[in-house]
Order: sequence, then structure tokens, then C-alpha cells
Amino acid sequence: MSEAPARALPPLARWTSLLLHPFAVFALLTLVAAWRLDPAALPRAMAGMAVVVAIIWIFVWRRWRSGAWSTVDASRRQERPLLYLIALVLAGAYWWWIGGRSSAMSTGVLAATAMLCVAGLANRWIKLSLHMACLVFAGMVLLELWRPLGIVLLACVPLLAWSRLRLARHTWAEVIGGSALGAIAGGFLLL
Repeated sequence: MSEAPARALPPLARWTSLLLHPFAVFALLTLVAAWRLDPAALPRAMAGMAVVVAIIWIFVWRRWRSGAWSTVDASRRQERPLLYLIALVLAGAYWWWIGGRSSAMSTGVLAATAMLCVAGLANRWIKLSLHMACLVFAGMVLLELWRPLGIVLLACVPLLAWSRLRLARHTWAEVIGGSALGAIAGGFLLL
């Protein structure tokens, strides 16, 4: 896949990819889950998610600005193992921060972590779209927690798929595979 200069990329595709970025989607999912499952834990969940997102953004920004990554999305397969490692460590720390197994959100955090593990293991053969996996996962979970928002997120899936393809970040197989992974993880969580 060739990487087009950022200024030549279609604005709608870029904005869609940014607004539906996994960090944004997971932050939204975390806030709604805390609000619906354990409102008293909302401040703690918000603080933890803010720290996790900040650490990951700083890490991603530094990798991209240094030239170690071609895009802020870690678009090349060889750029992803370190991203998965950092995400898994932070997911574990977040799980501990919210109270581990005693948290109402514990199972959701573990399901999302398992999804990242599968994507990381599959990375040897295919660079699954984490954008798609996270959006589908969050949409499915939110159908149970706050149906209107779940419907909105799932309605955005085709637009995000178009964006990831238009930006040449993924192939059809990677977009469909990421969507399937998100659906499986979300379905498992809802069992």
C-alpha cells in the first residue's frame, strides 16, 4: 500500500478515521459502561481512561514524529507488535485500576484485551483493522448498555470501512477481518 501525503488525503476519510479512532471509541465505551454499570465508579473510570489514552497518544505521536512509524495508525504490520504490547500492558493496568474482578466493567475490559491479543497474534499473517474491531465491539456492547448509541456506532461501520480503505490503511480482508474480530469479542461478552 502506498502512503499518500496527508494533505492529499480526502478530508472526510481523515476525519472519519480520527473521530472513530480506537482510543476515542474505547474512551466513549468506558464512560458509558461506567455510567450504566457503576455510576459511583465513573470518576475513577474517567481518570484511568484519560491516563491510558494520554500515554498511548504520547507513545504513538513520538513513534510517528521520529519516523519509526509511517503513520499515526501504525499502518505497517511490522510497526504493530510494540503497539500491541503497550496496549496490553495499559489494559492490564486499567483493569487493576478499576478494581480488577470486583469491577462491574471487569469482563468488558478482559474481552477487549482478549480481542487485542488475538489481533496481535494474527498480525504475523494479517494486519487486522483495529479501527473496525473496536467500533464493532463497542457498538455491540453498547446495544446492551445504551441502545441508541450502539445503533449510531454500528451505523458508522460502513463509513469507517470506506475511510480505512480510502486512506489505504487496510485491504478489504483486513477491514472484514477486524470487523469479524470485533463482532466475535462483542458477542462473547454479551453471552
